[in-house]
This record gives sequence, structure tokens and C-alpha cells, in this order.
Amino acid sequence: MNTNNKMIKLKDNTKHEIQHQNISEEDIISIKEIAGKTLSNVKENIIIFPNSIKESKDLEEESRIFDIINDSILTNNIMGFISYNNTQIKISSRFAVNDNEDYFLHYMLMKVLNLNIINLEHSKDYDDSFDFLIYMFISFFKKALRQGLFKQYKLIKHNDSNVKGTIDINRYIKNNIPFNGKISYNTREYSYDNNIIQLIRHTIEYINTKNRYLLSYDSEIKNYVQQIYYFTPSYEKNKRESIINKNLKKLSHPYYYEYEPLRKICIQILRHEKLKYGSNDNTVYGLLFDGAWLFEEYLNTFLSKGNFIHAENRTPKNGINLLNNNAWKVYPDFYKLEINNNIVLDAKYKRLDNKKNINRNDKHQIVSYAYTLNAKKAGFIYPIESDNYKYDDYIGHLNNEYNNSECKIYKYALKIPSAKNNNFKSIKDFASSMSEAEDKLSNTLKN
Repeated sequence: MNTNNKMIKLKDNTKHEIQHQNISEEDIISIKEIAGKTLSNVKENIIIFPNSIKESKDLEEESRIFDIINDSILTNNIMGFISYNNTQIKISSRFAVNDNEDYFLHYMLMKVLNLNIINLEHSKDYDDSFDFLIYMFISFFKKALRQGLFKQYKLIKHNDSNVKGTIDINRYIKNNIPFNGKISYNTREYSYDNNIIQLIRHTIEYINTKNRYLLSYDSEIKNYVQQIYYFTPSYEKNKRESIINKNLKKLSHPYYYEYEPLRKICIQILRHEKLKYGSNDNTVYGLLFDGAWLFEEYLNTFLSKGNFIHAENRTPKNGINLLNNNAWKVYPDFYKLEINNNIVLDAKYKRLDNKKNINRNDKHQIVSYAYTLNAKKAGFIYPIESDNYKYDDYIGHLNNEYNNSECKIYKYALKIPSAKNNNFKSIKDFASSMSEAEDKLSNTLKN
């Protein structure tokens, strides 16, 4: 058994030599087990954001969390943390400092989930995986409660003279002999004080032991928390494990569908310490983020303010017709239609520092978008931390031999402030610098 519980720390889109990671033999066996599993193999016990793989830009059922090739671990756009047996793996964004201060991933999640939690203080030895669980809980909690408070049939035991259910003979004999005018009977009634709501209550109580501020930072979540407290009068702290066991089955309700991801995140939170310190369980647990999807949704939080349209082929939404009969549609990540100044952009959470890193499919895609929209400008938006960059790196213009208009192709860099160089004291400082970088990129695209 691995008694050290050492966290194996990786970064996205990076090649890691196993021999340089100081990894034990037991952990290497676990890593190879995880590398051999697809998302479809592990999705029952792993929370993947976005909730559905179908919403993801790049992920598929047969995608793997990472690969092992020639004794090297090759990560891709997936970030998050995984627990398998006694092995803990954390995949940070490649912009993280010392594998702990992953400000960029925190920042993207806060923007996409519309969270305003920027005052969390982290120590140097802090494991931020718990924060990610809290972010997800807050997001799922709000979505679920907006559907209404979950109600479920519950067996109610009565002992009075107003019989209106099934008589319980055993209880009647025990409680009412000699006869005292009462009858013991049971009814099935809708109740808010059910296993799901109890699970949420236990999760709220657990989170409050870590940081009471987290669930009181806005009026909406405070109101929902108060509802949970009000409708769980039978709550008992020592029944946590029992409540968890009663909620292990997948929840499938045609109306309360938002409660299923909430159920999963609650169980992950309540079992966090157990998973963190090893459980000898041959099941892969964890929370994973699709970096490509997250980066695209994050870009939309500020590009939309500049009148860019965000097309979504998963929905489908805001597509562009290739044919006059609407038979074929394409979905550029972002585009803006202005008189004689159309622009189309493709978001890439990849290393595009070098023009040679743009693959053939991406080149063909952006060219087809440019011709379809008769764009004046087109290109890729990608994140970069290096100081050796241009906000608008000109690649070239389309060959206009078969087209009357000329389109210039660019790489547009979103400069990620280096936490190492800037010595940020908190994510609040990082957020301020990111806001400046967003404004510079927005102005570049506007001009």
C-alpha cells in the first residue's frame, strides 16, 4: 500500500517523462490502468465538465484522460484530478505555478460559472481540488434549485384516529393495546425532507466546516441554503454515511434532471477526504474539465460584449448556411458580421506559439469559414504566457484568385499573466491583470 499519498502533478498539453516524476512502482501501475480507460469506462464515477460529453468541443466517449507512450505521460486538453486506489493525480493548466497556484483554471471557471469568489486565500501547500468541487457544487446547486425543490414519495408512519392509509398491524399491537382509540397506519406522501435533500444538507454542513463564506456570497445561494435547512427538520449529523449510501443510485427524473449532477458532486465532496488519502478501490473517481470547451466559453464572456456571435454546434445554435437550401451548416466559434468587415475566429486551447503547430484540419476549417462569410479577417485565438508574442500575428492572406475579396489570416494571442513573474499574492491580483489582457485583445480585434 502507498502510505505516502503523494500527489502526482501533471500539466495539460505536456509530455512528462515518468522517470523524472519520482513515481513509485505502485503509482506507475495505477497510472497505466487509468491511461487504458476511456471516458465511457469511468464516467459513472467521474464528474466531467461540461456535464454531457456531447456538449464538449473535443471530447468523445472513447477519449482517454491521458496517454502513455514510450515511458512518457502525454496529457491533452483535460484538466482536473483523479483518484484510483491509493494514487492521486492532478492535472493543472500549463499556466500554473508550482502546480499549486493554478490561477488561470480558477479564473476561467469563475468567469464561465459566473462566480464571484476571488478572496480565497491559499497556502503554498494548499490542495485546490476541493475548491473545484465547491465551484461545481455551487453551479449545480443553483441550476437544480431553479427547477424547484426536489420532492419524493416518502413512507409516513401515523398513529391517530384519522385512518387514511394502510394499517400497520405490528405497530398497532405494540402501541395501542389495550385499545386507546388510535390506529397505527402508513401513507405514501410527497415530501421535501427526502434522501436527495438530506444529501444536499449534509454537503452544505460539510462545506461550512471548511469555509462558511463560500455559501453566503450572494443572495440567491443564501436563499436556497435557507430552503434546504427549513425542509430538513429530520437532519442528523451522524447519519451522513447512511444518507450517502441511500443516494448511490443514479437519479433519473424527467423533470428534476439537474439534480443528477448535483447528487454526484455532493457524494464527491462528502467523500473527498477518503478519496484524497486512498481507499484501495479499483474505481476511478475525480473531477475533470475539458480545457477546449472551457476556454471557448470563457472567451465568450468578454467577446460577446464586442458583438461577436458564439456559434455552438452542440446545441445547435447560431450556425451559418453553406447552401441556399439550409442543408449544410457550419459553426465557427466566433464571428461578427459588419458591412465590408466580417471577421471569423476559431478558439484553440493549444500551443500555437509556432505557426507550424497549426494542424491541417484547423487550417482547412478557418479557410472554409473565411470564404463562407466573405471575411476580411480570420484567425485563431489561443492562450500564451511567453512574452515573445504579438496580439495579432499576421500569417498571410488567402489566395484570392478565385475570390474577389481578400482575407488576412492571423493568430490572436491572449496573454496569460505569468504568476511567476508578477508575484501575485492572490487570485484577485491575477484577475485584475487578466482583465487588462482581455481589453487589449478586444481592442486588437476591434481595430
